[in-house]
Amino acid sequence: MTAETSGASLAAMLIFGTPVAYRIATTAFRGKTVLVTLFELPLVLPPAVAGIGLFAAFGRTGLLGGRLGALGIELPFTAAAVVMAMTFVAGPLYLRQAQASFAAVDRDLLAAARTLGAGPWKVFLQVAVPLAGPGLGAGAALAWARAVGEFGATIMFAGSLEGVTQTAPIATYLQFEQGDFGAALALGAALIAVSGVVLLAVKLIIRGRALRFAPM
Repeated sequence: MTAETSGASLAAMLIFGTPVAYRIATTAFRGKTVLVTLFELPLVLPPAVAGIGLFAAFGRTGLLGGRLGALGIELPFTAAAVVMAMTFVAGPLYLRQAQASFAAVDRDLLAAARTLGAGPWKVFLQVAVPLAGPGLGAGAALAWARAVGEFGATIMFAGSLEGVTQTAPIATYLQFEQGDFGAALALGAALIAVSGVVLLAVKLIIRGRALRFAPM
């Protein structure tokens, strides 16, 4: 369950977060600071509060829950709720890194592409994204690792239904609570290994980027 939901969460971050980060990094507009602050707010929220916020927005009696229910859509305690909780908590990590990566791209290269007739989406996809690629990859790796380890918001908004919404961190906690320390330790060790691999990958990505742009 964790692999599928964290993968779906990462895909959502890449698809929606990348254009948003590019827009924020390359465009000046009124209210930009407030918007960025709202996007980054989940970074400092206690995970349980983030889960309550999601429930208040998308629960049956939430701000949008009634309208979704009228359409036959129920999100709490489903796999979709797990993906939403992971994306809500981990998304800001990717957004911050992506924004910094796009901000570091030489604006003259983007202007040159536009001068040569490339449209906005072509400049974004064929110029900005490749140049910012290493930074985007590092941000995606960190966000994915954060999504895999998400606990508080997930258990509040999605619960712990085995085979449906139970993720590895939740399973680790339940095994420990039930007295099966060996199983909890094994799951914890697996999560530690995944985190270590992700951190190593991020360092290699950043190092490769530094070597690529190092003066000869």
